[in-house]
Amino acid sequence: MTIIGINQGLLTSWYGARVTNATIGTSNYAQAASASRKTDDVAAPWEIGSSQLQTLEEMRRRVLGTGQFFLNPDREFSDIDAPADHKKLFSLHQGLKRLAALAEEAREKSTNQVRRDFLEKAFVKGLSQMGDFFDGLDLEELTLLKGEELRKLESEVAISRGLSQFKTGTIHKGAFDAEVASLTGDVQFTISVKKSGVTTDVQINLADMGAQTRNLDNITAHINAELEAAGMVTRFERTKIGEENDVGVIPGDNFGFLIKGVSTEQISFSAPAAEPALYFAGTSGINETAGGQIVKLTDLASGDPTTGYSTRFSADATESEVAVVGGEEGETRTKLEDNPLEIMDTVSTGDGGIYVVGKTTASTDGQVLKGEQDLVLAKYDSTGKRVWSRVLGAADSAEGASVAVDANGNVVVAGKVSGGLGDSTDIGGSDSIAVKYNAAGVEQWTQRFGGTGDDNATAVAVADDGTVYVAGKAASGFGGEAHAGGLSDGYIRAIGADGTSLWTRRIGDVGDETISAIAIADDGNLLVASNEGGSAVLRKFDAADSTSAAIWEQNLGDLDTGSIGGIAVEGSDIYLTGAAGGAFAPSAPVGAHNGGVRDAFLVKFTDGASATIDYTTFVGSAEDDGASAIQVLNGKVYIAGKTLGGINGDTLNGERDAFAAQIDGATGALDWSHQISGRNGLAAAAGIAVSASDDSVLDALGLPSGTVTYSDSRVIADRSSAREDDYFYVSVNGGRRKKISLDGDDTIRSLTFKINAALVLDGTADVRRSSEGDMLRIKAAEGSTIELFAGADGRDLLKSMGLQAGAIVNTGSLLDKDEKTSDAPPLHALDLPPTMTIGSLEDAEKAYEFIETAMSKLQRAYRDITMDPALKALLEGPQAGKQGGPVPAHVSAQLANYQAGLARLSGGSGVNATAYF
Repeated sequence: MTIIGINQGLLTSWYGARVTNATIGTSNYAQAASASRKTDDVAAPWEIGSSQLQTLEEMRRRVLGTGQFFLNPDREFSDIDAPADHKKLFSLHQGLKRLAALAEEAREKSTNQVRRDFLEKAFVKGLSQMGDFFDGLDLEELTLLKGEELRKLESEVAISRGLSQFKTGTIHKGAFDAEVASLTGDVQFTISVKKSGVTTDVQINLADMGAQTRNLDNITAHINAELEAAGMVTRFERTKIGEENDVGVIPGDNFGFLIKGVSTEQISFSAPAAEPALYFAGTSGINETAGGQIVKLTDLASGDPTTGYSTRFSADATESEVAVVGGEEGETRTKLEDNPLEIMDTVSTGDGGIYVVGKTTASTDGQVLKGEQDLVLAKYDSTGKRVWSRVLGAADSAEGASVAVDANGNVVVAGKVSGGLGDSTDIGGSDSIAVKYNAAGVEQWTQRFGGTGDDNATAVAVADDGTVYVAGKAASGFGGEAHAGGLSDGYIRAIGADGTSLWTRRIGDVGDETISAIAIADDGNLLVASNEGGSAVLRKFDAADSTSAAIWEQNLGDLDTGSIGGIAVEGSDIYLTGAAGGAFAPSAPVGAHNGGVRDAFLVKFTDGASATIDYTTFVGSAEDDGASAIQVLNGKVYIAGKTLGGINGDTLNGERDAFAAQIDGATGALDWSHQISGRNGLAAAAGIAVSASDDSVLDALGLPSGTVTYSDSRVIADRSSAREDDYFYVSVNGGRRKKISLDGDDTIRSLTFKINAALVLDGTADVRRSSEGDMLRIKAAEGSTIELFAGADGRDLLKSMGLQAGAIVNTGSLLDKDEKTSDAPPLHALDLPPTMTIGSLEDAEKAYEFIETAMSKLQRAYRDITMDPALKALLEGPQAGKQGGPVPAHVSAQLANYQAGLARLSGGSGVNATAYF
């Protein structure tokens, strides 16, 4: 038996004609039929009889071979005679179906994870092509949204409105009026208040309280009396520490101080008997569980340092609703999933606390990423409180590898970037990058450089005059320096304090060379440590130029599968650290290698016309160890890294511990070591910082050393991944697109002014205040449609603000619908989510359902623009039911039959679309 396919379009048109003839006759709507009506002999690609109708398996095989999901409509459908809009919808449908073909296989339980990962890579490529297709989609007959139709739009990014307040951590547990045990001894500190350009030091000595019980209320009363006597408005008070419960009460008996300041008084804290504190930072956990780990050690001179605090720096968790196991039908709970963040380096701020730099794969402190990964920089005070964090705003990927501070308190980070970044040029592969911020986290300049190959900045140092030296490796030539050959060459680039490139120096030959560490020598020249074919080489260069030969050079020999960790300088003493096997022997070691795979090493040099090696020593266990960072202060050398064993008799806390150690700089003898584990038993330190005065009585008071930062910037470019001149477009009721660009000093409020100027009376943009901060909100006026269009890749302000491109629609009240008309084309939303993945069985099932729904909605949009205008006017238009009184019963019945048949056909197309996947 031969099965003959029925063209649904013919039947739909026939039913439409019968309905029209029966009810409308020769009305104006019947005469309004136009060229937008579907041509009877053109079958949509989802209809039986179409030459484009393919199974999912057929489409999957082809797209995995070609990698092309979304094709040029004119080429893909060059053999049919149809309006341009129709071809665009056909191509969009086929692209969605190709994505569905991958999701369909990935959601099968029989698909193994290796295959699913392969499909996911292709799926990600397809999603990128879908984004490009929508960016270039220009339809005349309808408006098609990738996402959902909205009633209002609110930014995911919320920028807090700072108060002049500072809350400490817990400094007392127990009854609020009990004596604070940690504050019963000699407690003296200074509150420096800068007011109207004049700094006043207010001395606080709790001994002046006499016989009073040193509870929190009495202590705050004493401090406030001293501040008042000095004419200051800032005040202290006791406060409970913790999170409020459902009724707004903080449970427990944890107390601290709340400082209530004013914007006209800048306060700083210092203590007379302050000692050095050590910070080491790195990563706790691995892969999806990775998070930044920061540890502060105090009482360094005791031989057994104390942990002042240990804190985790995490990316924002991903929230999702999942079914409650064993719960009622439809019952869900919120599931939080970690996102990786890694710290790669740290440095002392010079005014109490530290900076850390690294990479994050998800939003941090609400800063939505533009790409898959971004560089992240954060500032912490001496109490472990995060003062602020920044992301770079890379469209694809970026990461920070090294950080340094200049004499004026500015911070410079170096690393690499791929893809778009503001108005910088994507040179090719990954490029090196250096970014300078002031102490408040405001970007001063960015320099991106490199060749057509992959380049990576690994180290940065800043001279006393503010000159920035960036070093790393490059796989191709740049800066007037050719590639010497081999896998990579080492390079050094000098950048002026204002961000101007000064010169570039190349180090390398036909082998593989990487500069791993740099430092400023005591005489202002440049120390450079490189790994050249597995050997460690230390050189000193004149910092003034890029052409003169090295002042001196020391080849330390084969690292024996090791690496270079860092350089530290104190006077004429130079210290180099890293990881090395037992064969590494620059000199006879004062501390022998411990026999494991690698040990951390320390080599001391004396600088001069040439360098002399004073000693070599090893720090490690019988397993595998290495140092990745080094600092020196007052003759004591501090290193940090990772170990798989127990150093100096310590016990391994997990599978891999982070460690810090103090070594006597004069002799090379190990004073002490300290190990700490991390999430899942895995930790590694990547950076180390020593602050000369961060160990004091201020710790017991919960107060930070240095200047107190009450609140962060409210500028969008500072508090999000948005960069100056990022933009998006807005269109009202199908009108022309108007560009909304971000100025470098724009706040949420000033951005609303720009949007409102474009909307005029057709909508409003305002600031919505929430507990998280100020959010951008856009609403359409009654009867209006506002469309938002994304900016270019890397410059999209919508993505940076956590806004979705789409339409905001306000149809008004249904009660007066018949009195309103609109000249705007019909609007259809595909309801696709901002992100999809098929990397797991559950995610693949969700993605398949989203795409299937989107395809059905697209088919409905096509029917909307191809339906007979007279029929559409009757069923949906403002004149529906106004053709001269009651309709006779037999006509009503006939109309019902026609409409039922049409509904069956319309519903059937969705079924067919699924059945013929």
